[in-house]
Amino acid sequence: MKNFGIVALIGGWLLLTVFGIYRGVLESESLVFTISILILWMGILILLISAMRQRYKESKDDPYKDVEI
Repeated sequence: MKNFGIVALIGGWLLLTVFGIYRGVLESESLVFTISILILWMGILILLISAMRQRYKESKDDPYKDVEI
């Protein structure tokens, strides 16, 4: 289930990114608007990747990994 969630998150992110690039960047006539959208998407992507890396690193050293509920 955990792997499905990661795949769904990345798949949804890619779909939103492609849609955002098409609608916001390619159809925009304003250079400032285009650059601001690109910077916003890159910032969100960087935050997403850093959160995923941090969770992956913490899952290796989790002392409660084998505890069953």
